[in-house]
Amino acid sequence: MKKIALWLSGAGTAIAGLALTVAAHAQTIPAGALSVPSSTVTDLLASVSNIFTDPGIRALVVIAAAIPLVVYFAKHATGLLPKSRARA
Repeated sequence: MKKIALWLSGAGTAIAGLALTVAAHAQTIPAGALSVPSSTVTDLLASVSNIFTDPGIRALVVIAAAIPLVVYFAKHATGLLPKSRARA
């Protein structure tokens, strides 16, 4: 397992280095090529707030956040219990 993790980290480092090299030597983007309207952020935040006003979506988000927390605390709570002794 360690060999696979080392290989993947090496491959990821190589790809990141290649991407940085390409980005460093790329030509600059003209100013008018990427134009974003000024109301974009306001529209995105409004749609996100509309999503979270729905009680069903809010409940799903709370449940999705609570499951990892419950597992984390259960794991640590079981670590507090004494380990049983094996009988010979």
